[in-house]
Amino acid sequence: MNAELARLLQNLIRIGTVAEIDHAAARIRVRTGDLLTDWIPWLVDRAGQTRTWNPPTTGEQVVLVSPGGEMRAAIALPAVYANASPAPANDPNLTHWLMPDGAVIEYDHESHHLAATLPGSATLDAQGDVTVTTAAALTATATGGATINANVVINGNVTLNGNLSQPSGKSATIAGDVKFTGAVTSNGKNISASHTHDDVQRGNQTSGEVS
Repeated sequence: MNAELARLLQNLIRIGTVAEIDHAAARIRVRTGDLLTDWIPWLVDRAGQTRTWNPPTTGEQVVLVSPGGEMRAAIALPAVYANASPAPANDPNLTHWLMPDGAVIEYDHESHHLAATLPGSATLDAQGDVTVTTAAALTATATGGATINANVVINGNVTLNGNLSQPSGKSATIAGDVKFTGAVTSNGKNISASHTHDDVQRGNQTSGEVS
């Protein structure tokens, strides 16, 4: 076997690490042994009408595939775990994404649970309706629902198709007008406009409190 053929065969498949990244051009340079490649593309999930973007990072271990053994035509296939970047999980039931800032998104297909841990903020911008449905809303016997542990600001109208319950010891402050079409009670007493008071006289008399 001559030296040129041996070189081409050796270059067909090689392991390397990302040395440089050109995000604008979607190209990287990979160091493999003493060799630093030219700017080459990396393999992505989709690159047609549906396109994904999750670029490699410096130091990430990749596989170089070079058609015909020509490194100038190489494509990088991310990625291979390394000692410097080990697997972020070892549970066979998890699909897990770990981000550089510590954010984690994972789905446990055994417990049917989706979890997201974010060190920053989150935004949902939908041009259409957004619907959240839990099992408790679908059947009378199901338990559970949605719990929001946060201060909430709603910039819009609210329609409540259900009962509103406020625990004892909590208060409500309303700065604007309030309009009721049904009965209003306080401590079990009707205080709406249609209620009456006993033991009062007509004229300029003032009634006492509802007893």
